[in-house]
Amino acid sequence: MNMKRLASVLLVLWSVSAFAKAKPAQPPDREVWITIGSDALDHVHKALKNAGHEAAASGGEKDGITVLRVRESQLNLISRTMHETLKRCGGFIYHETESAALAALDLTVAEEAAKATAVTYSIDNAQTVNSLVAGLQETAIRQTINTLSAFQTRFHSSQSGLDASNALKDRWESLIPAGRTGVSVAQFPTPSSAQPSVIMTINGTTLSDEVIVLGGHLDSTSSGSAAPGADDDASGIATLTEVIRVALLQGYRPERTVKFMAYAAEEVGLRGSAAIATDHRNRNIDVVGVLQLDMTNYKGSPTHDVALVTDRTNAAQNTFLTSLIGTYFSSEISWTTTSCGYACSDHASWTTAGFPASMPFEAPLSVSNPHIHTPRDTLANSGGNANQSLKFAKLATAYLAELAKGSLQPDDVTPPEVAITSPAQGSAVSGVTTVTVNATDASGVSRVELLVDGVVRATATTSPYTFAWDTAVETNGSHTLTARAVDGVNQSATSAGVLVTVSNATSAAGFDSGLRAPRCASVSNECDSGTLLNGRGGFMGPELNAPNTVQNSCADGLSGTYLRESSNERIVVSSIDGAHLTGGALVNISATVWSQTPRSEKLDLYVAADANAPVWQFVATLSPPDKGLQVLSTPYLLPTGTTQVVRAIFRVRGSAYPCNPGSYNDHDDLVFAVGRDPSLY
Repeated sequence: MNMKRLASVLLVLWSVSAFAKAKPAQPPDREVWITIGSDALDHVHKALKNAGHEAAASGGEKDGITVLRVRESQLNLISRTMHETLKRCGGFIYHETESAALAALDLTVAEEAAKATAVTYSIDNAQTVNSLVAGLQETAIRQTINTLSAFQTRFHSSQSGLDASNALKDRWESLIPAGRTGVSVAQFPTPSSAQPSVIMTINGTTLSDEVIVLGGHLDSTSSGSAAPGADDDASGIATLTEVIRVALLQGYRPERTVKFMAYAAEEVGLRGSAAIATDHRNRNIDVVGVLQLDMTNYKGSPTHDVALVTDRTNAAQNTFLTSLIGTYFSSEISWTTTSCGYACSDHASWTTAGFPASMPFEAPLSVSNPHIHTPRDTLANSGGNANQSLKFAKLATAYLAELAKGSLQPDDVTPPEVAITSPAQGSAVSGVTTVTVNATDASGVSRVELLVDGVVRATATTSPYTFAWDTAVETNGSHTLTARAVDGVNQSATSAGVLVTVSNATSAAGFDSGLRAPRCASVSNECDSGTLLNGRGGFMGPELNAPNTVQNSCADGLSGTYLRESSNERIVVSSIDGAHLTGGALVNISATVWSQTPRSEKLDLYVAADANAPVWQFVATLSPPDKGLQVLSTPYLLPTGTTQVVRAIFRVRGSAYPCNPGSYNDHDDLVFAVGRDPSLY
């Protein structure tokens, strides 16, 4: 059957298998063998006893690893126990026979000679890395997570688990461009499981005998009837799928052979990866590096994006990964280390087989996703987006391009077509104005940027490309709008300019995406934040763009309920005599606050003459006289400076300071244009 002919359909509805599939046979509840960390034995024995199961029989122990004889039906309970009590995903390896389990005790990392060729971890392929990374899209990752987690379960012995494997195979095949050779997708059978693993192979050009592997696991598990597994591990598979999509779209030709793998039956003892890793070892395939992505989308740590697993992984390759972060992503990806115990994911299969493996995880194990292995493992419980997974896609892309090397040979060499369709040339605009852009390209449009006078004001990644341009952040007068479109192979084009006239008669501020704060760009007799500051911290009330301090320089407290605990709601700067705001003039600064405990709350006001490099000057501390909404104000003499800023800090207890952390403290800035007093020049 011509699979290419089906690609366009599968791209949209890939979760539906193209063929009628036979219902998988249910495995008998037979005795099997597992190796497990000895530190987990008490937890496992207790869980089995509490569930009314027979006790697991021990069959040997060495170097902190124990052999257990259990029933097939007990594996899911053991897996849940490992997660709930030890924060481990998996934590054991399945073996068909007692002899295989005992052999695994003897096959320690120290005793097993490394099978892979020693490689030099050089970082010298920046052009390829940067081009591939530029094409990655959060929306594409999110769509794949949604599609995979829509299966009621992907448990390895279920019909839907088999359907998910078939659907993923079809999806990966649909990503291969027509006419592209040297790329194939196949399924790999899993011992004692109905679910096969899925493997995409991209043949290398000059070092094809050397292989790198990027993998995650396909299956899911839960104690309930539903096992969406959005984070564990639809997120890892979605991350890999996006790396594949961009690499093939941009015509990536690696020097080393690359294999992307979606392992089956990970949740019941790493069966899929163990079978594949053992096969590669037995056939003397030279696997020079393995990257495991098991859970990438739950940001459990507020300070770190990636937690690099240090136990049962390769130290040299781990250092390579941290070097990639430092070279390419130092400003957006922070990392730490963690340990996850014996056999916590599929990288352990490759380590046992003698190949160098690494596992960057989404958080330290102590703050990992509490929803996995339950029906609550949904995208909504990972923030509702794929922003965290996008960071892992970037790291995986850099790993791919720097370890497999190679270059891009895109078939599409034509840049996008892009034009602004509204507003019309010569229009007068004010307030929030809708800008509509039409952009098309044979390789798809990756993103469209709106530029005002050459400065990017907003970005859109999905069609229709419309922007809500707040003209209040621009000065009154003529401005040129352009749109820049970037396609899937990182080619860009810029539209013809559209000249418009901004004419704002009001004093309402707009949000300045550059300064990250409300701003009145035109000189007037008043600047009013309006409703932009309502709430606190982006969670308490409707405060958009929190924290609304210049360059996000001071965060809000994240405790309380809107209009019950303290918050700053509004800032207004107005001239006392009704004239335009000018340097040297006396003005009134007022802030509307919500007070819950007036005796312990204070409003601190600060100003700075240059919002682009603020040096804060204390103005006053004011006390709310009563509970509820009220306006507090004070006069102030404006300094010289054309773009000034006032900061309002509504705090609970403590003393005045320009940035004052506290669970209930609210920080807000208002940037405003100031004219020059002719008498001063």
